[in-house]
Amino acid sequence: MDLKKILLEANQFSEEIKSVFINEYKKILDEHDLSSKQSLVLNILHKRKKLTMNEIAGIINATPSAASQFIRKLEKQQYVKREVNIDNRREVFVLLDNKGDDFYKELKAVDEMVLEKYFLQLSKEDLLKYHEILKKLHEIVVKQEK
Repeated sequence: MDLKKILLEANQFSEEIKSVFINEYKKILDEHDLSSKQSLVLNILHKRKKLTMNEIAGIINATPSAASQFIRKLEKQQYVKREVNIDNRREVFVLLDNKGDDFYKELKAVDEMVLEKYFLQLSKEDLLKYHEILKKLHEIVVKQEK
């Protein structure tokens, strides 16, 4: 088998695996009536603690006006809250609200379940190889993006 065929087959495996994982995460998104973009923003908010409307617009690839509407919906559902920057009153920060924190905790529980249900069936050696290969591929992809 040539390398191209091996890579195409590996890509097919990856797509099928991704499909299963998407279904695992889709359940929680459906329960909360959230889109994948909304989930992404909530995840980044959890990591960064707060974002400006311009940063959110960049994340969702939208105008600041569209980002404001996007956040308004999450705010109405109590996933996020807005806070005026005390150093620059024209700037507004978006932070997770209680429901956003709860969603993130549920998302992390799904992460744990996916790890236990699928990844931990691999041997330690295979997991280390998997990590090493993904790290190398990540470095290549990130380098190409710059």
